[in-house]
Amino acid sequence: MRERYGRLFATLAILGISFPTMGQYLMGIANSNYGGTQSIYRHPSEVVDSRYRVYINLATIDAYASTNQVRWVAPFPIVSYLSGQVPAQYRSERGKSLGRTGYLKELLNGRDKRMSLGGEVRGPSALVTLNDRFGVAVSSRIRSGISFRNMSEETARLLLYGTQIVELQRILNEGQHGSANVNGFAELAATFGAVILDNDEMFWKAGVTIKREIGLYNTHIRVDEGTHQIIRDPTATGFQALRIQKFNGVYGYTSQAAFQRINLSPGWLFGKQSAGGGWGFDLGMTYEYRPNIRKYTYRENGEIRRDASKNKYLYRISASLVDIGGVRFKNPEMVNRYQVAATNKLITNTTFQGAKSPDDINGRVVSVLNLPLMDRTTSYRSGLPTALNVSADYQVKPNVYVGVLWTQNLMPATSVALMTPSMLAVVPRWETRWAEVSMPIALQDNYSMPTIGLAMRAGPFFAGTDHLGGLANIGNPRGANFYAGATIPLFRRGPINPNACFFPPQEGGYWKRFGRKR
Repeated sequence: MRERYGRLFATLAILGISFPTMGQYLMGIANSNYGGTQSIYRHPSEVVDSRYRVYINLATIDAYASTNQVRWVAPFPIVSYLSGQVPAQYRSERGKSLGRTGYLKELLNGRDKRMSLGGEVRGPSALVTLNDRFGVAVSSRIRSGISFRNMSEETARLLLYGTQIVELQRILNEGQHGSANVNGFAELAATFGAVILDNDEMFWKAGVTIKREIGLYNTHIRVDEGTHQIIRDPTATGFQALRIQKFNGVYGYTSQAAFQRINLSPGWLFGKQSAGGGWGFDLGMTYEYRPNIRKYTYRENGEIRRDASKNKYLYRISASLVDIGGVRFKNPEMVNRYQVAATNKLITNTTFQGAKSPDDINGRVVSVLNLPLMDRTTSYRSGLPTALNVSADYQVKPNVYVGVLWTQNLMPATSVALMTPSMLAVVPRWETRWAEVSMPIALQDNYSMPTIGLAMRAGPFFAGTDHLGGLANIGNPRGANFYAGATIPLFRRGPINPNACFFPPQEGGYWKRFGRKR
């Protein structure tokens, strides 16, 4: 620990690093007609006209990492490093800071750096089709993530290597900037969807999700203007120290009591017992063009119906605004925020010595920056990762589809918030009721990282990756991703009589006689 205080300063910038899970795209499943509750996170309108009578998500995990700072160049996958399964001939590197193992190749180009790490755990959730017009869902999940954005290259290198690298020493780095966030939320959500127009070939549906967000933890730092230099440590021979000549910005955090008080009581979920809380919303619509709708229209017990077990569109277009809202951290017992205007501060080999908890580290940061208690505020807002999702899906032939997915981040880079990086993907897939295979081809990480993924669904289980190269160590990847889940699918039935008469179209279309007895 004594020789790695540079890495502890990284904790100052991205405090509380713990490799949590954080959600992103699930490209291989989200656009599927059998995605169930996985699809409504992207488009809430998918809750209605589902192929499921009831869909229960037992558990889903999704984890990912991406960066424009380094590439993974080790002769084994990053998963082996994280799991401790490094091949024997390379184990001498184990125990070094990751930046000093030789497993990473820097991308030095003078541009600002960014990194996202984390994931998501989707807990029990259920989708229920009420009838041909309405569907509902309830869901739960925990989202957490670590990121830094718009960070000066020199500061990003300091976070990667610490202070013991000779080439970084004695250099005065001026005009430094950037922001870093650690966020964790618990979420309870309810989704409602309705068919708003079914006029034979034209079909429209819409959905809305209302989400209760409970703040689990947050730490953030924003450097508006900074100057730093690595110098000899005056307190320890042979070590280096970090001199902060200037730091203008913001530093905020919640105490570890926010974790310790987690429970499922009404006071924690909706009251003032948590560190913070708030509300979020998703809004979306879907249009389907159904030129062969007569094939799926039949009469049953005197009622005109559509075959609920079949996909009826030639092409489908969906658009949604998701994660509108945020969490207000305002519990004065747990919330701390400071405006920082520090000059000539020194972080030495002993600054973080003996620190054993996030509260210890936060306290030492406040001390070394000399932040006065009178400047402490106890309220700030952390935004949700607001984004625009647009999807299109074309049926090439029965069971074969090609989808297009577009996600555009709508949050400013300096926000205290999780963010969903922008991406564009083409997703060919083969799907049936009980099995599915898809291969997303995408530009991820704000359209800068080409990737190929692979996803499969078999019965109640699915698994996949949006970045196969990251898992298989192909092409010196800049990220990795993996997701998997277990479900209970109960499908909607088709016509009882397989030879049911198809009802001819008439003026006013199906909407005019929706649900009427004949």
